[in-house]
Amino acid sequence: MKIELSIPFSTRVELDVSEANRLHRYAQAQAEMAACAGRNAVTAGLKLGKLLTELKAVTPHGGWEKLFNRNNDSKSESCFRFEFTSRSANQYMRCYKTAAGRLANVERYLLDAGLSGEPVNDLAALVDKTTDGAETPRQMMLNLGVISTRKRTTHDRVKPLGFTGAGNPDGALALTPMDKLANDLAALNLPPDELERRRHQAEQDAACLLKQLGTFVDQGYIHLLRLQERELFAESLAAYARKISNVDEQRVKATMDGLVNGTTTL
Repeated sequence: MKIELSIPFSTRVELDVSEANRLHRYAQAQAEMAACAGRNAVTAGLKLGKLLTELKAVTPHGGWEKLFNRNNDSKSESCFRFEFTSRSANQYMRCYKTAAGRLANVERYLLDAGLSGEPVNDLAALVDKTTDGAETPRQMMLNLGVISTRKRTTHDRVKPLGFTGAGNPDGALALTPMDKLANDLAALNLPPDELERRRHQAEQDAACLLKQLGTFVDQGYIHLLRLQERELFAESLAAYARKISNVDEQRVKATMDGLVNGTTTL
């Protein structure tokens, strides 16, 4: 005779809620650990750049290249071998020099002291300031201009979406309906590198927009507008806020309408 145990509904709900809360706390903890690890990696990248810069400065002429000589089998001679290439070393050194160059004398002294291992309470804030809040070494290199995003080719159908003053050097372009359709179709199946490039570009543009808007409002320029112009400006911002909130719904609707009308194919 088969015996089945029945768990009361109230007990099952209690267990499921408890498990959901546990998983939520675990997910949050893992996300915080990942973010912390990313920031630590950025700091380590700046430390590496400073170390390499100082090492290159005291290396005799012609000796720097020998440190990356992979064909040298001498085990007694110190060299980087396969740890990283001279190109990677140059990137880290450029990161450090560019980051340090963004600071005034006092803050730069504190940054150097912290990167050298001395206790500096504001080191994390200085690193965040000099790298534009980078959370990974790659993002740090992008923010500091050490590496660039993929260059567009004549095969790219998607038009640039940036605006003047943003991270996108192409500036603003008015999209035709066909260009907008091409953007929507291309976004359906993007390679990982291209998706990361666009995500990074969107983050830069969004930050630039917020900074410009904050300056416009906080510095009092908004008061130079007439009352009717201020009201129109506020209504326009509200309209864009609604578009941003409903962007996913609008994209799905546009794609579905295109499929129904035969103007869009997957």
